[in-house]
Amino acid sequence: MKSIANDSVLPKNQLMFSLCLMLLVLVGCENKSTGETKPHVDSPVVAVVSGTEIHDIDIDYEILSMPESMRHLIQDEAARAKILHVMIQREAVAQKAKGMGLDRDPLIQHRIHQAKNSVLIQSVRSWQKQDKTVFDDSQIQTYYKKHMDDFRIPEQIHARHILLSSKQKALEVLKILKRKPDRFPALAAEYSIDDSNKGRGGDLNWFARGSMVKPFEDAAFALNEKRRLSKPVKTKFGWHIIEWLGKKEGNMPSVDDVKDEIVSILRKKDFDDWLKKLMDEADIRVLKPEYRG
Repeated sequence: MKSIANDSVLPKNQLMFSLCLMLLVLVGCENKSTGETKPHVDSPVVAVVSGTEIHDIDIDYEILSMPESMRHLIQDEAARAKILHVMIQREAVAQKAKGMGLDRDPLIQHRIHQAKNSVLIQSVRSWQKQDKTVFDDSQIQTYYKKHMDDFRIPEQIHARHILLSSKQKALEVLKILKRKPDRFPALAAEYSIDDSNKGRGGDLNWFARGSMVKPFEDAAFALNEKRRLSKPVKTKFGWHIIEWLGKKEGNMPSVDDVKDEIVSILRKKDFDDWLKKLMDEADIRVLKPEYRG
């Protein structure tokens, strides 16, 4: 489905319909319940729903709560009018729910509390993403040197296999392959009992050591351009015939290659340290012994 933000693809009326539908179900935007005060300095009131004012800036907030690709609508008067219409509907429904006493239901109160916390947590995450902490080259170099194994790209091979239920069946298929190696995909589709990849000719894509069970891995990495087909290999899954398709040598990226990744890691570490300190300083008591962990 194409993005509803693409005005050149969707007609204007379809864009507006999609916008309204999104706003009606948008969880991230809080409904304003009756009686709430909103300190909107110098923002004109654009609607009143049973005493609750909706300000022009509330429409801005709605748009700023949308995905970034939709935020250009902040300058679109027609879109703003539609958004206001949906906000009025939401306010009226929220007021009706409150009038029915639904806001006093313990489960509803819990969900409102959780929704409020979710918004606050997301705001903290956004703050963390916008963190402008600068890490100097020495910090980046130090981390790189201490964690080089984390960045090392291991040797990988590209292989495919046919999984059979018995050694006899594997030998029969191998005999065909030795005469007609180009039939590997067709034979995998016909005979392999590995439903996860038989539809793509038994292709396992690229993998490094440690990704497969050891007997399979040992046999696969023993293959090369001169010896592409394995003998039947037994694992707990059955009998495999493996075909080698290619190899990528392992390499070690330079610190410049992974600099952005290291900065992200260091920022996350800073946030985790901040969170740990917050938890240590918070007054937390788990009263039920079996929940203390």
